[in-house]
Amino acid sequence: MFRRLLIQSSKRGATLINRQQKITTTLTKTLLIPTMSTQSFSTTTPAERGIQFLSKIENYDSSTYKTLAFYKFHTFTKPELEEFRIQLLTDLGELGIVGRIYISTEGVNAQIACPEECLPKLQEYHSNVLKPMFNGNLMDLNIGTEHGLRSFRALHVRIRKQLIVDGLDSSTYDLTDEPSHLSPAEWHERLSTYEEQTGKKPVLIDMRNHYESKIGYFDGAICPDADTYQDSIDAMNEICENLPRDQEIFMYCTGGIRCTKAGAILQSASKFKTVHLVEGGITSYGRWIAEQEDKESLFRGKNFTFDARMGEKITDEVIGKCQLCGQASNRYQNCAHASCNILMLCCPSCAGQFLNTCARLPCYDTVSEFMKQSKPFFEPAGAVMVDGVRVFLKQGEKDMSANSKRVVVGKKGVRCDNDHIRRTRAIEILGEPGEILKEWAKAGRDLPPKPVDL
Repeated sequence: MFRRLLIQSSKRGATLINRQQKITTTLTKTLLIPTMSTQSFSTTTPAERGIQFLSKIENYDSSTYKTLAFYKFHTFTKPELEEFRIQLLTDLGELGIVGRIYISTEGVNAQIACPEECLPKLQEYHSNVLKPMFNGNLMDLNIGTEHGLRSFRALHVRIRKQLIVDGLDSSTYDLTDEPSHLSPAEWHERLSTYEEQTGKKPVLIDMRNHYESKIGYFDGAICPDADTYQDSIDAMNEICENLPRDQEIFMYCTGGIRCTKAGAILQSASKFKTVHLVEGGITSYGRWIAEQEDKESLFRGKNFTFDARMGEKITDEVIGKCQLCGQASNRYQNCAHASCNILMLCCPSCAGQFLNTCARLPCYDTVSEFMKQSKPFFEPAGAVMVDGVRVFLKQGEKDMSANSKRVVVGKKGVRCDNDHIRRTRAIEILGEPGEILKEWAKAGRDLPPKPVDL
């Protein structure tokens, strides 16, 4: 049911109340097409008003969840955003949807997971409720290429200043000057025949971060050594600085939003005439190429994703290598010691051997000892506190695999040692593959036994 409900948690025995009595309805009868009011809203957050929003995930089997995304640059006023936020939390929560949705005066960017049985309802809601709010111009639901189990733990809708931070003065470019959106078939054809038709190679820019392109990329792409989107914009401008303005530019990213903004910047600020992106990004191309029996993928490897999957396969080629042993691997993980949390490529064997840590002795010892000492207190359902330390299963990863043994250990209130915005690189902490393992020998320690159940 798409009832406009709030959960009033300030009262004992939380009760459900209608958010707007005049628009109470049920999904089986009709879907609402909301009007965004510009009336004044409270400046306090829902949490401060004693309101909580909980997605009804308990009603659905986590093994049936499908990961998907949609976005749109669209002008909202600040008063509209809180209303939109509440609407998304209540309506999507009714369907057991989880994920991460950012909204701003620039538009919406959603990465969510939906129970398979609710996909038709979500599609109907997308078409009948959301699309009219964007003047009928909202991209279709972009379904992932691999799913596993539920890829997010909860549903969050957050109001941001920008959907993606570019580091530029927003008055210097026009987001309505959108680049050309090519279908995956058109994208494949243009790139495949470009050199034959023009006599030169295409200018193809990967608009993602360096750790994303380490496990997959389009053949012939320029992959900047970027830590942030702002770095990618700087690299893009440098690449294109001396090119003629009638030069066609091709660019790609995970789902399309980064290229939509970057292309608008190139066209409106730098006056390039034609910028192309693949509609729906690598994800959409991956779905399309999987259906083609007579075509070879132009993308190699895996598409990094910002959810519990940490990637989805496009081809079988494994491009990256384990940061610990150097073996081929496209599996990303964060160190299980929360104060480290370093993002790294790690093969399943090393992950099991070093308890999903980065293999540094302090990280391994912290997790190992705590797992032994806290076993009587450990509850897989959630975090528990033992002497001020919390331990919990990584719920998103646990949902992806019922056999997951990943445990994360961290001190309450202790900040992570490493930068998570401009992600500290694993090589800066661990050195080249194999280097960190030498520290065990220097300390007179034997390496932990390798897992036998892989």
